[in-house]
Amino acid sequence: MVGRVFSIKFATCDTARSAWKNAPAPALAEYIGGLENSLVPVALETVFQEQPKFNPIVFFGPTGTGKSLLVQLIATRWKRDNKAARMVLTTGADFAREYAHAVETDSISDLRLKYRRAGLVAIDDLHEIEDKTAAQSELVRTLDALLDRHQRVIVTLPHSPADTAVLLPTLSGRLSAGLTVPLHPPGPAARRLILRSLASARCISLPNRVVDLVASDTLSDTRKPGTVPRLLQTLLRLEQFPFDRHAAISEQDLRRCLQTADDGEQLQLQSITKRVSKYFNLRSADLKGKTRQQRVVRARGVAMFLARQLTANSLESVGRHFGNRDHTTVLHACRKTESLIEADPSIRQAVEDLKTELTAN
Repeated sequence: MVGRVFSIKFATCDTARSAWKNAPAPALAEYIGGLENSLVPVALETVFQEQPKFNPIVFFGPTGTGKSLLVQLIATRWKRDNKAARMVLTTGADFAREYAHAVETDSISDLRLKYRRAGLVAIDDLHEIEDKTAAQSELVRTLDALLDRHQRVIVTLPHSPADTAVLLPTLSGRLSAGLTVPLHPPGPAARRLILRSLASARCISLPNRVVDLVASDTLSDTRKPGTVPRLLQTLLRLEQFPFDRHAAISEQDLRRCLQTADDGEQLQLQSITKRVSKYFNLRSADLKGKTRQQRVVRARGVAMFLARQLTANSLESVGRHFGNRDHTTVLHACRKTESLIEADPSIRQAVEDLKTELTAN
């Protein structure tokens, strides 16, 4: 740890990073933290001990604090060091779907074999398992089998297991018995390093005084203080800012720039909604509504996918626009649309046509 800030980089292992095929590419190729997240290096050290002192390990915290990134970091290093070992990377929603399919096809034994032979099982966004009590009970039995053989289990949640209402008490208890690691938004020192890393990856040059202002607590949005997605949004906006190298840049200048960008991105979301609804012969209200009709769900997924592809909006802001939906719903919709683009020519054509329309001007 240098200057109270630490960085944990990806190990070189393409196989592990691609094993979780639905995982979005991380904005950073490293986890950057400060004193506010000083338990993270301890947790990672524990994962790779021959006999882990703590198991399972649960990372919990709000969106943008690096939960999924840490899972990917662990997976890449694990696969690099244990090339012959089995590894399962999944989400709470996918585990529930796997279990339901196994019940329908009378293949529970195959499901159990898949998970219980793994040297590492990582379940991101476990809360997405929701109220599937049968799937949760099966997961409890799976955890017991894994922990008895000291096989590593990594889980992520927005809140601690004890505060996650959808979890069965037995499942919450198993998770709480390990190491629970709260993740906090990065502090000012970490934010500076994150901004520098994001800017370097995109070949963006920022004056030091701008980095200091953006990373400071005074400019940070108190509702979402300096998470990586928020910092990336800010960086993409600042890339268009006409900096004068010889003039001082005030906090008011930056606030005005970011507010203008907020207004512009809202207009972009409205344009995407209007064009997608027209393309699929729907109303804009349908995309923001609660209906689960397949044609509406697909169109909504395309709209969310394009919003993420063509704007700097975060998962949270996209979710708010489309009916105050949770960021995990947006992420699932984007993953589903990516799969449909590969499997369904009509969806692939729709995305191509809409991208052309939306980027024409």
